[in-house]
Amino acid sequence: MTLKAKYNLGDSKYRKIGDEEVENERKQLKYKYTFEQVVAEAETYELVTSVASSNSIQLKSNGEIALYKFENEGQQEFNLYIFEFMESKYLAFRYLVEKSYLANPKKSGLLVLPIYSANRLGFEKSAMVKSRDFVHYLDVLQDRLEADIQKHLNKSISLSEESTQLRENLIRAELLSRNDDDTFNLSNYNSMLKRVRDYWLKHFLQNLYSYEISLANFELWAYRAKQIGILHITEFYPDSDFHGRLVYPLSVVRSSSQSPNFKKIYEYFDQQSNCLFLHQPDWNDGEKFVESLTHAYIETRRSSKSYFVRLANVRERVCYSMKIPEFLFDEYLGMAYRMREELKIRISLEADRLPGDTNMDYIHREPVMIDGKYRNIIAIDYDKDSRL
Repeated sequence: MTLKAKYNLGDSKYRKIGDEEVENERKQLKYKYTFEQVVAEAETYELVTSVASSNSIQLKSNGEIALYKFENEGQQEFNLYIFEFMESKYLAFRYLVEKSYLANPKKSGLLVLPIYSANRLGFEKSAMVKSRDFVHYLDVLQDRLEADIQKHLNKSISLSEESTQLRENLIRAELLSRNDDDTFNLSNYNSMLKRVRDYWLKHFLQNLYSYEISLANFELWAYRAKQIGILHITEFYPDSDFHGRLVYPLSVVRSSSQSPNFKKIYEYFDQQSNCLFLHQPDWNDGEKFVESLTHAYIETRRSSKSYFVRLANVRERVCYSMKIPEFLFDEYLGMAYRMREELKIRISLEADRLPGDTNMDYIHREPVMIDGKYRNIIAIDYDKDSRL
């Protein structure tokens, strides 16, 4: 290590060992902070207890049950067990679901959270020469957001005041010059894009959808709800006219449900005897799922030059059309894949990636596992004369 540090052996000449050590220390502090947060929350639910004398953590009876469920009953039963502790203490999932239906009742609680980088709207980073170039991006972005609101929420809203405020925020942060003719500082580019993205996400969440929580808390609880199947949130939706996140409920809060497709998972014991019901339709003969899968494949392939398409894109379309969680899609795809001859449909699933795909195309999206193997792309042959 002494010689390596002295001569920088085995390292890029652009990266010093000292820098790597500092980076590792930062990562360790980050992981330690996250771990401490998890432990603190687990103590809140009486899953574990910290023993100061031995600097250790011990499982309590609730934690032992949780561990048993995870090891013997699977991920979903474990998630539902932990969910009960969370909901009884915070009622956060009910809040998410009811707010979404109130925000967009005509589209069953669909929330759009647009994210358009400068590049997405046709602005190259190298073309950002003057301050006015970035201001032009902000103006085009405002128009695009207003169009999304009109299309998805059926509301005609001007965002000019909010866009002006965003520009002022960037100027006060000394990231953007007030003088349009001043040279644009490219070193601020990425941090400015992040500020712009977070500004508009927060505006949509709190002003358009009336959520009285921070963006960080919304994302935390929304992704927890996604794992349980209470709602679905996407990092990307395969629609050329929209780029950003979609959020929509997969559950309802009501006193009863006559549909066999809704599963009761929680009772609130309020005056209306409300319960939380998850939408999880049975497989039955799989006809509806295979029909939706085939349609989603065709729609996705229209914008692809390849016979194979990204499985994650097909999954997003199926989950949206059927209002089912990702884990149910994975389960039903596995069933369809194994009985494809009976359904008169041939499904090809491969672990390969499409030419030109990068890690960023997959990093924020859960992989699909079928028969113990991860699959990334899909192709479908079907008989037009079959019952599908």
